[in-house]
Amino acid sequence: MSQATTARPRGASATTSTDRILGGLSTIAQAVHQPRLHERLLRAAGIRLDRAGASLLAKLDGHGAEPPRVTALAERLSVDTPTVTRKLQQLERLGLVARSDDPGDKRAHRIRLTPRGRSTLARLVTARRAWLDQLLEGWSEEDRTTFARLLERFASRLSEELDGPHGD
Repeated sequence: MSQATTARPRGASATTSTDRILGGLSTIAQAVHQPRLHERLLRAAGIRLDRAGASLLAKLDGHGAEPPRVTALAERLSVDTPTVTRKLQQLERLGLVARSDDPGDKRAHRIRLTPRGRSTLARLVTARRAWLDQLLEGWSEEDRTTFARLLERFASRLSEELDGPHGD
């Protein structure tokens, strides 16, 4: 995969570190959103599930202690509630999620992963880790540790920025 480049003003002869970071982030964003990568990881995990289903399982796992409502999942995924409801029905038929009544609102349901859903998600995470290990093959442990530390630092700052008053 070729590295993406960013436009620089005319006459700019040197690529700055910011330009290089932008190029790298662009390449990463394009790569991780490619349908063929998701399909490859699902195959490696031995999972017969579409991207939307896999994404929904991951959102359920990362939601916290209390199972979320359908409306909260739809908001997290930036899709409408009927779309999430249809996907949840499919996942429920596959035994990957279960619904329970919301004690605070009898019209609403809470959604949780079943043990089979957790197992499915764990296999996908294992496939992702193996893929990343393959990408980092040949990197020293020191380089991996430095990359991890800097990436965590950047991700933390990005989250702060997006969650802050200017992130609206």
